[in-house]
Amino acid sequence: MFLSNPGKCDSSGNCVEACPTDAITIRDGKVVSCITCGKCENVCPNKAIFKNKFGGYVVDRTKCNLCGMCQKVCPVDVITVKDGKIMGMCSNCGVCVPACQNDARMPGPSKAVQPENQMASRVNVGTVHEDCIECGRCAYFCPSNSIKFSYIEPGVCTKCDLCIDVCPRDAIGPIEEGGAYQVDMAKCALCYKCLIECPNDAITAKHLQLEINQPEYDVENDTRMIACIDCELCADACPTDALQVVNKRVRYDVDLCTLCGNENGEAACADDFAHAPCTNACPQGVLEFVPDSKITLEGVCVVCGGCITECKYDARKFMSTTWNGEIGPQCLKCGICEEVCPKGAITVNDDGVSVNFDECVLCEKCAMHCPVSAIPKTTPLKMKIASGYSMINNNLCIGCNRCVDACIFKAISPDEDGNLTINHDTCIYCGACKTACPARAIKIQRDFEAQI
Repeated sequence: MFLSNPGKCDSSGNCVEACPTDAITIRDGKVVSCITCGKCENVCPNKAIFKNKFGGYVVDRTKCNLCGMCQKVCPVDVITVKDGKIMGMCSNCGVCVPACQNDARMPGPSKAVQPENQMASRVNVGTVHEDCIECGRCAYFCPSNSIKFSYIEPGVCTKCDLCIDVCPRDAIGPIEEGGAYQVDMAKCALCYKCLIECPNDAITAKHLQLEINQPEYDVENDTRMIACIDCELCADACPTDALQVVNKRVRYDVDLCTLCGNENGEAACADDFAHAPCTNACPQGVLEFVPDSKITLEGVCVVCGGCITECKYDARKFMSTTWNGEIGPQCLKCGICEEVCPKGAITVNDDGVSVNFDECVLCEKCAMHCPVSAIPKTTPLKMKIASGYSMINNNLCIGCNRCVDACIFKAISPDEDGNLTINHDTCIYCGACKTACPARAIKIQRDFEAQI
């Protein structure tokens, strides 16, 4: 609810004129407004009144039959019928605040709950992407297949150096620094160890000659590595203790997994592997069931450090990642970060984005989905809005125009009848309008696609 400071209010009525729901009136020279007590919602026989996320109340005109029960119980007598519509309920849209030239309108008092932590932190094996040449060597040595690459062309050299490691004659390497790898046949013993060990089948042999096939694409710039970041969301999603955190590390007990060992005979957590809670919870998309594998579930970093040891460019390291909640100035307040956060740690309001660091696990889903990259991230994975649909339900719209102000793309405007409509040619389906709407009048559906 919003209140008026009697010491500042001059009863000019600017707030009354600005209020889209007629929730403010002037009586005997004093401002009286809806106190959002909720009695109207409680007595409505048609469930036509609901409380929104801002703490205000809105009428669904498709359900309201103008019975008048809300009018009778209103303790401040501000609910009326106007042009066949129930008016007088404050939606907490806040339009009255800037309308008051004396700064007399203000939000009601609230007690903010401060989290114990003032920063989110995570320690995991990470990648210095500036140093990584995307050769795939770390992935070849990872025992749990927790490192993936967006694209590695089969049958070509990525300079992972495994052939150099196994060659007994030091016969493999670049002719010049930074050049393509070749086999010096004058040194080669023709043991074929390089051909056997090459993980990408890039070496071919013909008539006692070995050749290393070169890629036609830029390996370093056209592919990116993604890997488990040890956010522990998979363990949180697991309904049993098959995935559990032991000594701050995620461990997998196949015998307790209801999709695999299931020694306790419990009901399966999903119809199939593709719908398993753990794999769907993984923000990086590296967790997957491999029934033919001896470990069954692959993609969990076991923090063995093998990739760190094997990386010849020092690109894999133990890293400490922190976030103090800082958001870039380009933030749209679209609310996607709040929608995708699996821990409910993010709240978007008029003041911006606030983070509950007691809940945040730095899974980076908010950053990956942010349409304007306002949140920092360490992963190269990005979820782009590929397509979507948006609409305004004018039976719920209260005409506060908060959606118009929230849309920086100017995609919302009134039609010839005065109803607000969305221009789909300019709308990017970010949802800033939906987040700003106090009446739940805007529906947004969107499809994301992964990009690196």
